[in-house]
Amino acid sequence: MARFIAIGKAPGWNELGRFTTELKSTDKWRVDPRTTITTVYNLEDGRLIAECHTPDKAEFEAWLKKSGWTVESLTQIKTVAKAGDIWKC
Repeated sequence: MARFIAIGKAPGWNELGRFTTELKSTDKWRVDPRTTITTVYNLEDGRLIAECHTPDKAEFEAWLKKSGWTVESLTQIKTVAKAGDIWKC
């Protein structure tokens, strides 16, 4: 399954309440049975980073648009290292 990373901004998401509202319930991050927003980081500088596992990049793009993101960058992840484990994506 392909992984993608997006960097951008979304109005109000820097506030914990709004961030929670946008991501807490399953239907907010489980786009469909094959597309999942796995991680979203809220950065100090106001930007957001989101990771998505999906077979279709267009599904992630649609989620970002629906969620009100202004996307600076959207790219496929090539390789991941996490706590000593390495994955080719």
